[in-house]
Amino acid sequence: MSNRRRDFLKELLVAGTLPGLFGSPGVGLALGGVIDQDAAKRINPEVDLEEHSFWSDFLSSDAKPIVGARPRGRGPQSDDAQPVFLHWGGKDEGFLYAAELDAKKLVPAGDVMIGVNTSTVKIAEQDLKTFQQTQNAQLRIDVAQTTGVLPIIEAMAYTVVGAMRSIQTQLATPSTTSKGATTSKVATTPKAAPTVQNISVSSDAAWQKMQNIPLPRGEGRWALNLEAQKKDSLFATILKHLVGEVGLFVPMIGLPGIVLSGLNSFNNVYGVLHSGTVPIIKGNPVRVFATQDAVQQNGGQGSATGILLHPGSYILVSAAQAPPMSELSKLTYSQGRLVPPGTAIPDLDAAAAESLKNVTYVTFEVTVRPTTLVPSTPAR
Repeated sequence: MSNRRRDFLKELLVAGTLPGLFGSPGVGLALGGVIDQDAAKRINPEVDLEEHSFWSDFLSSDAKPIVGARPRGRGPQSDDAQPVFLHWGGKDEGFLYAAELDAKKLVPAGDVMIGVNTSTVKIAEQDLKTFQQTQNAQLRIDVAQTTGVLPIIEAMAYTVVGAMRSIQTQLATPSTTSKGATTSKVATTPKAAPTVQNISVSSDAAWQKMQNIPLPRGEGRWALNLEAQKKDSLFATILKHLVGEVGLFVPMIGLPGIVLSGLNSFNNVYGVLHSGTVPIIKGNPVRVFATQDAVQQNGGQGSATGILLHPGSYILVSAAQAPPMSELSKLTYSQGRLVPPGTAIPDLDAAAAESLKNVTYVTFEVTVRPTTLVPSTPAR
């Protein structure tokens, strides 16, 4: 790919038009479908070929849900960074693995409309050190349909990529002046940096569209990827033109309702622009079932390989850091944070930072509403 073509892509992304361009399957495939690893090296000499391969094949396979905490002291596993999906069912149910939820509590059948609202990110102490030693971090959420709304319509995906500039710039601690005004200063030590951050941006258009995702027949796919980068990648350099001082993660690229072929093309380019990544939570999409019928169509309870979507709160944590249920049973869930029972609202961030110190997690609030995506036509 020529420098002119590379610069053209960069200008499109900076202008905010690249997501819309990939929404057109023909244009998306033309731009993204031709980038093999040799071409990737020519475009970006510092490309991370492992990342390029991961994102190029991102939609080609489903990840198997992980259930259970890893034994302490075991050796590294290939899926250590894959997210474990946990569900908070209130005081009565507590924390459960989302793959083991009760299918009888799902919507019986038909289409559903779901909302996936990102709530909070809590960073483990060791991961915070990684962030402080790197240049930037990115958070990406993907929710995809399994089938299209109609047989003649391609299935769609809803994707948001959040980014931040430098961890030294974004991780600032609040301080109070003598007049009571709140200011901020850059953290210089891991203990001073805030490890708990709200990341929901309700005013952002891309974030809003994650609240109304149609899942035909109640089945879809869900993925979360959180990574740090050792140095500014080409992708991060482009995003620096857009990221402002508004929190830890900022929704930068939204692809709400993009056809899967267009998302594949975007992923190809997305992988090319990466370099020096450090995965914190990383995995291919996991199948999700929001109706009892979808579970039955895939083998029934215990055989369907995926997670169940109940309305409520979900906690995603890497397999390597997933705490045992005995440890989780001592905690409760409050406003997107895992804290000891009885924690007062003003103390939630401090309590969350002290709880599960070696665990990075991202929390979501999920809604599930029955709907009819294609009304039946009355017989004449």
